[in-house]
Amino acid sequence: MDWTQVLEIQQVLNGYFRALDERDLEVAQLERLFMPDARVVRPNGAMLVGPATISQSHRESMARFSSTQHLLSSQDVAIDGETASVRANLVAMHLWPDARGNANSPENYFLAGGVITAGFVRTSEGWRISKVENRVVWRAGAGFERMAEIGR
Repeated sequence: MDWTQVLEIQQVLNGYFRALDERDLEVAQLERLFMPDARVVRPNGAMLVGPATISQSHRESMARFSSTQHLLSSQDVAIDGETASVRANLVAMHLWPDARGNANSPENYFLAGGVITAGFVRTSEGWRISKVENRVVWRAGAGFERMAEIGR
């Protein structure tokens, strides 16, 4: 196992979730993380294709929240030549704007735990995400009903 490559792949995946939390979702930033034809599959099955579409959709989605925090763990990387796959666990906290940072009331947030699967391709500029999918395993916080009312 080439641990340098593993670390680079993990850094790209971490960079994607950091971009979500820091709202660094401009197309140029996502082009440093994604292949031109990359796909993001949302928990509801909706698919976004390409950095420009991913950027626009994520900016609209993240605008609904005062803050988010995506915590990745157990990133299991498998490299096969010029491609790689990752399986990781994710816990994602989403605070509504009127929460004012208060996560003590279930009405102020929704929390989701899931499994991330991602594909990567090695390019001349480094590893890039070709596909990332989030399979939600559990949800908490009454705030999720609010998310369902607004739509995804």
